[in-house]
Amino acid sequence: MSDNFGDKIRKIRLEHGMSQEEFAKELGYTSKSTVNKIEKGVNDMSQDKLELLFKKYDLEVDDLFDKLAEDMGTKVISEDRTERVELAVLCLIEDGNKILLQNRVKEDWRGYTLPGGHVEKGESFVDAVKREIKEETGLVIKKPKLVGVKQFPIEHGRYVVFLFKTNKFTGTLESSLEGKMEWIEYNDIKNINTVDDFEELLKVMNSRKYSEFQYIVKKNIWKVVLK
Repeated sequence: MSDNFGDKIRKIRLEHGMSQEEFAKELGYTSKSTVNKIEKGVNDMSQDKLELLFKKYDLEVDDLFDKLAEDMGTKVISEDRTERVELAVLCLIEDGNKILLQNRVKEDWRGYTLPGGHVEKGESFVDAVKREIKEETGLVIKKPKLVGVKQFPIEHGRYVVFLFKTNKFTGTLESSLEGKMEWIEYNDIKNINTVDDFEELLKVMNSRKYSEFQYIVKKNIWKVVLK
């Protein structure tokens, strides 16, 4: 059996005596078929699932990814100019002293956060943020301005989120299956349950001092660095 990522995930599952169905439930997947596809190398694991995996089973990123690259005879991420990149967008929509937040209901990333999503292949980042906001909020935003970048490591590369901001929009507010959309005053943010890194995220998006939010991972510890 080749020592690839899917095999490593399977070993972790078997070492803990879990079926694919039990493992799927542990990570918040709705079906064991997703775990089966990950173990076969068909599907990747999203960043939030990887975080959950590291926390539940006390794994180290270096052991799971960099050693894997060395075993396969390839260069590790830090030594290679070409890497896998996944792209996403988030948007901070302001209406006076209020901002639009999504109260996410999924167990793996529960809490209030900004609306957004993945960039589709060949899609411009501006078009992507307009599309995602329309899909998740029902609003049509205008003139979104790029105000920062968020990034964190994934297998053989990084996940990059382009951070936009606007106060120009039209339409009627709607919610989606991802969670209820709500207008929250800045002063009330401290009273709601936000996702873990929300304070740092807002700091980057509302400050002239910072333009980048980066997760540095070492020995299973995720550290936020603002630049």
